[in-house]
Parts: sequence; structure tokens; C-alpha cells
Amino acid sequence: MLKEIELLTQKAGLRVANVFHAGDGNLHPLVLYDAAVHGQERQAEDLGGEILRICIRAGGSITGEHGVGADKAPYMAEMFSEADLTAMNLLRCAFDPKGTFNPGKVFPTPRLCGDQRGKYLPHALEISGEAGRG
Repeated sequence: MLKEIELLTQKAGLRVANVFHAGDGNLHPLVLYDAAVHGQERQAEDLGGEILRICIRAGGSITGEHGVGADKAPYMAEMFSEADLTAMNLLRCAFDPKGTFNPGKVFPTPRLCGDQRGKYLPHALEISGEAGRG
């Protein structure tokens, strides 16, 4: 993984500080960039995405000990199916129907819990009668 990350950093012309838990495989690559340099922030975001993709190809997960933040959320569909993401969202809504736990993270709109603002769209399981909104 570290060799592949190094190849990506050379290609991107950016640096990455690799911190990790070697024993359990948690990687925390810190992509370094200068926000004063036009376009470099976007390059850093792209590099972070490529690092996530090599983790997935190596059999790893883009989730970790701290869950999924805003930087990783756009890549969830590259690892999980639509059915997986729907199940995760339904579980989250079951435990946090008002969306107060870390709002806006991982499942941004239009994935809505019924109690949040916005147009409510019932899930297929709700339509079939297999699940309900309590």
C-alpha cells in the first residue's frame, strides 16, 4: 500500500504523510497541499480518492475506526452496492430519526429520514409493507 501511495504522490506532485496502525491496517494518509496554489486543493482531493480506490482494490475498506467523513462519503458507492447503502441509511434512520447525530455526514440528501426537512420518499421495503416508520 505504501509503495502504491508513493507512486500516486509522485504522479500528482504532492506529498503524503502516512500515519497508520500497522497492527490492524488502519491507514491515515494525510495529503499535503498549499491552498494558495490554484487547483492544488482539488488535486489533493483527487489523490485522496485514488488512495481510497487502491485500498478497495487491495481488499480493504474505506471505512475505519472513526467511520466515514465528508471526504470519503463520495466514494461509498465504489465499495458498497445501492442495497448496502440503503440498508445502512435505514439503520441510521432507525437510531437517529431526527438526524441529530453528526448531521449531513455519510448519507447527504436526497437520502432522507422521514423526520428531516425535504420531500419524503418512501423506501421500497416501506411500500411493500416489510418495514415501517414507527
